[in-house]
Amino acid sequence: MSDAASISAQALGAFGTALDVTAHNIANVDTEGYRSYRTDFADGQNGRGVQVADISRAKEPGVDVATEMVGLIQTSDAYSANATMVRTADETTGYLLNAIA
Repeated sequence: MSDAASISAQALGAFGTALDVTAHNIANVDTEGYRSYRTDFADGQNGRGVQVADISRAKEPGVDVATEMVGLIQTSDAYSANATMVRTADETTGYLLNAIA
């Protein structure tokens, strides 16, 4: 797998975790006393890509649905872009292998 595709594959894991955290928060919107979680990102290895640095919990109870939905859209778009990158790298490798065969 190319370096760019590897970086995108790593990002898929990080963004997948963030989507899980957001889904958990939204599912608990009506749970009394529930304190939402937040996914914090950091640079990946050698400053390339992205990884989960921490999953932290809010100090105050409650879930702000508007904030969760905006985060869901942003994370979903980032996940989709990285999935497209991995798929394109895979297709390109297939074309190159067919060309030299």
